[in-house]
Amino acid sequence: MHIAQFNLARLRHGPDDPKLTSFGIGANMIQRAAAATPGHVWSQQDVIADNIFATRSVWSSIDALREFVYTGIHRRYLDRSSTWFLPGDGANMVLWRIEPGVEPSLETAQSKLDTLRRDGPGPEAFDFASAPEDS
Repeated sequence: MHIAQFNLARLRHGPDDPKLTSFGIGANMIQRAAAATPGHVWSQQDVIADNIFATRSVWSSIDALREFVYTGIHRRYLDRSSTWFLPGDGANMVLWRIEPGVEPSLETAQSKLDTLRRDGPGPEAFDFASAPEDS
């Protein structure tokens, strides 16, 4: 099994606002860095309704994903996230197990995030802190 990840964040500014230029450059750099990271399988970035930035990715293991998220270029941009994103009102990231070869749709990813928000962590939807040992 692989690990799928979905992250949803509301942008502080519209997609054409110059205040988001550095974010756009960084998002492209992060996408390239992820693709070159051991354990990365697939990823997609989406802007939804001009004010929501979403990422979906698939990784060979939770350890590979954790290493990418909390080190290097992604960590540097994560530390600056409040510059570009509004504070969330609950979980904004979810993980779940996925069969190799599957690329999660936005609908599936949103459903997993809704499950985590509604039911808390469990076998169908979890976060880094609650990830099962065998992920």
